[in-house]
Amino acid sequence: MKDEQFMRVWNDGHDHFSADITRAIKWLAEPFRRMGEYMGPASAPGEDSFFTRAAARCGISPRRAR
Repeated sequence: MKDEQFMRVWNDGHDHFSADITRAIKWLAEPFRRMGEYMGPASAPGEDSFFTRAAARCGISPRRAR
């Protein structure tokens, strides 16, 4: 009898529980998504990349290919 009650309660609340889990995962992943958007734009060859701009802000000059 307790198994049946447990399963009924589980089935009644499962949609809410799943929605909560999905919302939590999206909330936890959001900072990583924003960081990827900030760092991720692809640069054409010869253009500045995120790392080149960051190095320039720190006063480091980029190395040139030999």
